[in-house]
Amino acid sequence: MRKTGGLSTVAIITASSIILPMLSELQLASETGFILSVLSMGAGSMLFSHTNDSYFWVVTKFSNIDVKNSLKIFSSSTAFMGIPAQLIIYLLWFVL
Repeated sequence: MRKTGGLSTVAIITASSIILPMLSELQLASETGFILSVLSMGAGSMLFSHTNDSYFWVVTKFSNIDVKNSLKIFSSSTAFMGIPAQLIIYLLWFVL
């Protein structure tokens, strides 16, 4: 099975090109705002890894896990990483 591209990479590039012009209206045009925006895009890109993501295949193939189990285990674990990461970044916005 041959995979091309990566959903995470496309998500980050697309989000950054959409968000950049809006940073001043979102009151994120400071150094801290840029950092929080980048962290949020990174956390959002790992929110749920699926078969159209190249990182999914790297983990699945190198771990010798079949696709069905990888969808259950790896994809759900990325959601458990992405959601708290987004919440922490959101809370950092109030602290910083």
